[in-house]
Amino acid sequence: MKLSSDLYDSRINARNILIEVSIGKYIELIKDAVDKNIFQRKRVQSSKTVYALLKEDLIKQCIIPPIVLALTTKFDFEKDDAISFQNKLTEEKDHLVILDGLQRTHTMLDLVDELMSASEHEKLERLMESKIRVEIYIGLNRLGILYRMLTLNTGQTPMSLRQQIEMLYLDYLEKSTNDIQLFREVEEKRAKGNNQYSFKDVIEGFNSYLDRDELPIEKSSILENINSLEKLSKENQGVEIFEKYLNSLHTVISKITSLCDGRELGEDYSETNGTPFGKTATQVFKKSQSISGFGAAVGKLIDFSAISDFDDINKIVNDITLDDPESFLEEVNNSLLWLKDNSKKIGNAQRSYFAYFFRDLFNKDSDTFKNLVASSKSALRKYKAQNS
Repeated sequence: MKLSSDLYDSRINARNILIEVSIGKYIELIKDAVDKNIFQRKRVQSSKTVYALLKEDLIKQCIIPPIVLALTTKFDFEKDDAISFQNKLTEEKDHLVILDGLQRTHTMLDLVDELMSASEHEKLERLMESKIRVEIYIGLNRLGILYRMLTLNTGQTPMSLRQQIEMLYLDYLEKSTNDIQLFREVEEKRAKGNNQYSFKDVIEGFNSYLDRDELPIEKSSILENINSLEKLSKENQGVEIFEKYLNSLHTVISKITSLCDGRELGEDYSETNGTPFGKTATQVFKKSQSISGFGAAVGKLIDFSAISDFDDINKIVNDITLDDPESFLEEVNNSLLWLKDNSKKIGNAQRSYFAYFFRDLFNKDSDTFKNLVASSKSALRKYKAQNS
């Protein structure tokens, strides 16, 4: 192992070490960590021809682009002391994360297995001795990892926006209270229970609260979200705010579904009006559009001094009553069906509708304060007025 460069990245507060290392030594370092890290993207199964060509190039000792790793722990070593660096890196190898080069790494591992199975010992020995360049960020935290992965624009198949969002807010996954369960996309579970929510949908709603904007997160906004999280972290209040938001969201949805008492739109509604947005209150209000609208609405109400915080929402929702659940469900679905037929970006329009709905429902100065049916009507009127 040869240390070629030692630079400091002041943006993410980490040392960047460039090394030259044999493929054999690289595999020894990374093989146990390649599939178990929560940050890592899934392996790509396509482009077999491309990776077959890469295998041939590796056998011919072609120079490939540097692989970029991050080490989430810190350690000190003397500059240019390759032996000390190698020993410490070996001790900490379980904390390595691949930032750029996952597919190249899998290709190397596959090629080694193939050569061993075919008893191609000479080719295998030459491959294992071939040198590659590897960049290693030392002491990189989670936000730094995501920031660097995004700015590197890693790989031919970058992380989906959903994966980026989940990684960005991963610390909040275990911070739910009151037996609320959050499910990540990779868990392949559906949040069907009353106390179960999609982590991604909840996070989008929290982001809507932070930004006071119900529209979905764009890829170009992810780096800005990192800055917002860094500020929250420095203020040491991010987790507390998230917990309050999540508990309040669950309280509101639970209250509305309780008031609707399991009522469901009948088949006659679908025959007359078309497929509803949601037949039950649960189906309506646990969708991402409603959750994002709630987050944005609360944020704006706080900015307008209509409420002080989420505690006020929890107090108000306790006083809400509903005499006719069927009329309420029909009114909400009628509004959402109108948006479906009259909006270019249906999802965005639905989010805006719910933002108006929750603002009117919880604003003491509104004519529809604490009135579910009236708020559902006024929300559509306001949307039409703003988009006429």
